[in-house]
Amino acid sequence: MEATTGLAWTTAVLAAVLVLPLWRFSMHAITVAHEGAHALIGLLLGGKLGPKKIHLNADGSGATHLSIAGIGKFLMLLAGYLGPSAVGFAGALMLVHGFPPGSVLIMSLVFAVFVLVLTRNAFGLLVAAGTAGLLWMVATRAAEPVQLGVAYVWVWTMLMGGTRKIPDLFKGMAAGHANDAGMLQQHTHIGDVVWLFVFWLGSISALVYGGALLLRHPLG
Repeated sequence: MEATTGLAWTTAVLAAVLVLPLWRFSMHAITVAHEGAHALIGLLLGGKLGPKKIHLNADGSGATHLSIAGIGKFLMLLAGYLGPSAVGFAGALMLVHGFPPGSVLIMSLVFAVFVLVLTRNAFGLLVAAGTAGLLWMVATRAAEPVQLGVAYVWVWTMLMGGTRKIPDLFKGMAAGHANDAGMLQQHTHIGDVVWLFVFWLGSISALVYGGALLLRHPLG
């Protein structure tokens, strides 16, 4: 199934609606990717999850309770705000290189199930299960044209949502809330503003490059 330039633009607009006026709802999918990235990188680098594991909160925040030190802790902390953008960019690469749209959705489904298994609070279970359920329904039950459209919207939402998450980080920093940038400052003795810029640069680069791939090479 080939995608057209019109589909790429239309799904970008739909994703922008999800990420801007509907952010209070779509931010939870971004948090799933954020906390999932913390947990995945931390576990791969030898970290150990505590009893609370992952929590996803109603205000769009989350926490991954994982014990790790050294470079592993640095990479685990770095992964969170770059996680949604990484998911979106990987999906964009898959789409433009001819992977079936269902495979993009299944990749994200596996990631959502990973978060679901590790989540320990009721609201978080609802969010992770809802995200996984939606992806499963489309990936296994929908016709290929529907899968293609949803895959494009999903990828755009991850790319845009990763960037949209950064202003929330800035507000949290200004309010004195605990955050990844502050923990990176404690770990590296490099200012939290520097890490805010790193997160912003990484997410906006993924959005610009990944978005350009989707718009310029819609045929796969």
